[in-house]
Amino acid sequence: MAGRKKWSLATKILLMMVVGAALGFIFKGSHDVWGQVTTPVGDVFIRLLKMTILPLVFFSIVSGVASVANLQSLKKVGGTFLVYWAIASALAALCGILWSFIIKPGAGIQLSGGGEYSTEGVSIVKSLVNWIPDNVSASFAQFNILQVIVFALFVGIAIALLEEDGKTKEALTRFFTYGNTLITRIVEIVMGFAPVGVFCLMADVTGTLGQKVLTGLGKMLLTQYVAYGTLIFVIFPIILRLVAKVSPVQHYINIYPAMLLAFSTCSSSTTLPLTMKCSKERSGVPEETVNLLAPPAATINMQACCAEMPIYAIFAAQMYGIDFGLSQLAVICLLGIIMAAGVAGIPGGGIMMSAIMMQTMGLPLTIVPWVAGIYRLIDMPNTMLNVTGDTVGMVTTASLLGTLDKDKFDAKKDAIV
Repeated sequence: MAGRKKWSLATKILLMMVVGAALGFIFKGSHDVWGQVTTPVGDVFIRLLKMTILPLVFFSIVSGVASVANLQSLKKVGGTFLVYWAIASALAALCGILWSFIIKPGAGIQLSGGGEYSTEGVSIVKSLVNWIPDNVSASFAQFNILQVIVFALFVGIAIALLEEDGKTKEALTRFFTYGNTLITRIVEIVMGFAPVGVFCLMADVTGTLGQKVLTGLGKMLLTQYVAYGTLIFVIFPIILRLVAKVSPVQHYINIYPAMLLAFSTCSSSTTLPLTMKCSKERSGVPEETVNLLAPPAATINMQACCAEMPIYAIFAAQMYGIDFGLSQLAVICLLGIIMAAGVAGIPGGGIMMSAIMMQTMGLPLTIVPWVAGIYRLIDMPNTMLNVTGDTVGMVTTASLLGTLDKDKFDAKKDAIV
């Protein structure tokens, strides 16, 4: 008994999702009776998720932006990588939006209670202006996530611009880092309740909608995989071939050990030492470039997450019969990039980001437990693609600056690092 291996949280959530869905089918006719228990418990889980959203967004973005200021110590390398990050992340987000409209994962599932959206006469400029808070307290009180994000960015940038040798910068950076650690711990506690919450919510939804939910989940998962395939087989190779001017196939051969480890561990941080080793010893990126870029890249450079987030929003919108206009799609694209940079490092980060996306776009959090239930299947290729994007960025940066050792890059590699 003492040596029995404990199940991971992802395994527990997946198991409880399956059990909840099965019971929802079996006791579909008596949902009104047992729903008196499952519905309140599911509602508690949703409220706990909402409780953590604003402090999580605020502390994670402030601490993240303040720490990224280290890139300024080498402006040419850091600046080049940031340009790559912005362009690659935008392409990834657009990729997620495109495949969501092509596959239409939420089509055919009719849910009630969606946000009231009117896209007629919406001005993109006016929408952007409304992102700027005129009352920070009201932004928090009214749960205006976009305004909170903008304020958090200003706070992080202001800390980064303080004098390096001043005690104020050190104290503020430490305060927000500690705050981020605290809210991360709270999220861990909330996610510990996730198996029970997912069980109740899935039992409720399958008890009322049945097979349509499972069909929609399958199509949503397919949309994720197709978007990821586009990243690794189209977008990254184009960047490597046309910008870095190296062979995409050779690059994947060089860094495949890190890709495999990321896929199996679902952790960019755990994979970081191997990512750095492959980039320096197999891809020919200078050591100083790898040391500067790899740690922050593992946190902010998340192209797979950028593609993932828009899929959730459009999946939910299709189920609620909401047609997003150009301004809403622009918000979704930008949110995917920002949230991937600011929140992706937390436990259950993708699950929490899906909740933030739903809340920001005025959509109920209905799909959050669905995402939690299958997140392991999303997270494995997601992490692999994020790590791959880091290596593509470092190779591209080194190549543009003329510091890439192409002889080492093109050299025949041993099977094992």
